[in-house]
Amino acid sequence: MVRALGPKVFVSPEQIVQKSVYLANADKRQLVTVAGPDSLAALVSLCREGFDHVKCARQATCRCADGVSDVLLLTGLMATEELTAVLERTCRLVRDGGVLVVQLQRPGEDANVRAVLKTRGMRSTSTVFDVSAGYLVSHTIERAEVLQEASSTEPIGANDASMGALQRHRSRRAQKESGVHGH
Repeated sequence: MVRALGPKVFVSPEQIVQKSVYLANADKRQLVTVAGPDSLAALVSLCREGFDHVKCARQATCRCADGVSDVLLLTGLMATEELTAVLERTCRLVRDGGVLVVQLQRPGEDANVRAVLKTRGMRSTSTVFDVSAGYLVSHTIERAEVLQEASSTEPIGANDASMGALQRHRSRRAQKESGVHGH
């Protein structure tokens, strides 16, 4: 399947996936979740490229069925309302520090993506736009609850102090997840 983005630009789901993988700096060992109208084509493309941990969040309605992912990829052109609905259902699937990659119809639609993230207690710490394969935007996600946990264990002072608390929190969490305990 190939989609026309304009009179002379044609982009396949495989091209979108390849660009998205590049933007997300995705590793084949990471968990990648795909959603959107072209999610099944994206899932197949990722599997063909050697990604072993890929899942499709078709509805993303059940919290127990959908764990957090390193990368959430929203593929397929959607009207603003549809994009908002899919993003509202699926953005919770991105882990803190994970990457959200969204295929947009126009660059201005990113404001809508940021607004949804904000309402869900998330923010983008890094944004990259790519127009070589349609309009793609990549956001590195920071979750508000991580900031709140870090701030509750350390007093918030200057920006450097709060970032230090956040880094220490993430380090402690990574140690817990890996089974390594520090003193």
